Amino acid sequence: MPITNYECHDRVFFAKETGFVTTEEAYVWVEKLESCASQNQQPIVALVDALEVTRISPVAYQVFSKASFTENVVGVVVATNAVITQTSTTISRLGKRQQTWVFSTLDEARQYALRLLEENPEYDSPDQAE
Repeated sequence: MPITNYECHDRVFFAKETGFVTTEEAYVWVEKLESCASQNQQPIVALVDALEVTRISPVAYQVFSKASFTENVVGVVVATNAVITQTSTTISRLGKRQQTWVFSTLDEARQYALRLLEENPEYDSPDQAE
């Protein structure tokens, strides 16, 4: 299975993607992201290691782009290879503005994800806003 190593820990939802990512796998990823987000009182970040991805299903583009609208998720941070960078950038443009960031290394992506968490320590739901 190309999407593996799902983890929801310390406000970071992590997954590793490899090979060809299918539409069905993208839906599973979104379900797991939504589950992680709903289990946390504070906002979370999705961190994706897509360095070994070779292709993404066209419909999966749309599925992934909608993930940026998930409640209680402050961003989707992706580490990807040169082949998939254009695809990841397209996905980020289809999603919520300034919610998806693409990096060439997992270390850079992880550092940015942690910075997002520091910048967003608390979540104010619309019901709590004044």
